[in-house]
Amino acid sequence: MAATFIATHNLEILLDHLRQHGDLYGPVRGDDGAVRFAPLLPGTAPDLAALRTLLPAKKYLLHPCETILNFTADAGYQLPIEVVSPSILFGLHPCDLAGISYLDQLFLGDEPDPLYAARRSSLTLIGISCTPDDYCTCYRTPSPLAAQSDLFLQSVDGGFVVTSGSPRGDELVESVKNILVECDLSVPEDTRRFFCAPLSQRHLPETDETDPEWQELADGCLGCGACSVCCPTCACFDVLEFGGLDDVSALRVRRWDNCLFKSHSQVAGGVSFCKDRAERFRYRYRHKYRGFGALEGVPACVGCGRCRVVCPAGLDLRPLAERLDGGAP
Repeated sequence: MAATFIATHNLEILLDHLRQHGDLYGPVRGDDGAVRFAPLLPGTAPDLAALRTLLPAKKYLLHPCETILNFTADAGYQLPIEVVSPSILFGLHPCDLAGISYLDQLFLGDEPDPLYAARRSSLTLIGISCTPDDYCTCYRTPSPLAAQSDLFLQSVDGGFVVTSGSPRGDELVESVKNILVECDLSVPEDTRRFFCAPLSQRHLPETDETDPEWQELADGCLGCGACSVCCPTCACFDVLEFGGLDDVSALRVRRWDNCLFKSHSQVAGGVSFCKDRAERFRYRYRHKYRGFGALEGVPACVGCGRCRVVCPAGLDLRPLAERLDGGAP
């Protein structure tokens, strides 16, 4: 088939060109052996062999801790002024692209979150193909979430097939056409085929809160919350307000929260809607595999495998999901 091809030795030229369009980030392996999305400065090569980063790309759209409102006695509550510069995320696998698609639906709905919207509009996404390992679950149960990107690089012998997925991607292809070649290639299928699947319309019964497996999971859990921190679609947050020492100003702060933390389910008066860890596991399961809130019925798991990799207790919700849902990842 006819394809647009970039040779591996021209990849650095592409990266240099992308740096002219904004701050460039991609997977970089640190001295500790962990792979993280980090700045791709000149001379820093992305680790394209890495299957997953420690944290997903959500950290660029939802900062772990950020001010969402400023208060002064004169002006009242005001949105913070944030200068958002163009950014490019390079080397996103289809599962991470699907994770961003899920966040888009959460934060760009009827009432878009202004901070998220500003960062998202300035962000260019460049995906790359991958080969799933034993921790991945994308190939077990296709996701209805879209793995969309502005550009996508499909690995083939000697380089990559380049495809555009947006007008912004079209502009980038046009701007680097001097290092692209049109040729006939046999292009293998990539893991994007496990996304954009039809949304299941089946009705699943409510989960049984007395099922002993909830307690079995809870008994092994350390409550560290690593599974939520590393999840591409976990977006629960807490909102805190801090009064200024001047007694006339304040900050309202949003920070990442975790459904496995006891404090997450505590509301006014000290009441909790998930009193023990078994209930919190059931809450997490319903969110990940059956959808939540406005996205009820849309599974939030994109099959990246991060939660299984990072869990110090080796816990895995998948076997229980398979039994309850008859095939969830």
